[in-house]
Amino acid sequence: MIVLLMVITGIMAGIYFAFSVFIMKSLSQLPNIEGARAMNRINDVIIKTVFLPLFLGSTFWYAGLIIWSFVNWQSGQSTLIISASLVYIVGMFLITVIGNVPLNKKLKVSENDEKELSKTWPYYLQKWTQFNHLRTLSAMISLALLILSQT
Repeated sequence: MIVLLMVITGIMAGIYFAFSVFIMKSLSQLPNIEGARAMNRINDVIIKTVFLPLFLGSTFWYAGLIIWSFVNWQSGQSTLIISASLVYIVGMFLITVIGNVPLNKKLKVSENDEKELSKTWPYYLQKWTQFNHLRTLSAMISLALLILSQT
């Protein structure tokens, strides 16, 4: 079962990595309004794909692993699993909820006002990408800790 969570964590890390490395950079090279509108489309589409079940499911799975690890304590392994879980939940899930999602909502609200959209985009681009770097790193660290817990 842990192997499947490793795969899902790797997928999540890869998604965030793509945004951090080239998607946001590509959008930043478009005129503000075009970049912002493209990002709004991405945000509209991504929640209607397998991303959302993977995002929520993996978070609940990690939360369950914390409980399971305490109940079935195994020296060394449980510590690594709990650490992986906490890094993932805080660094991936909470950062998304308190950082990226509010920025997405603000960008969406400004969508019909080109002046506001153009003004919002540079701030959004910088902050959203910073939060995304944290999500990327968190998913990668969680994956590494899970792998270590199985060796």
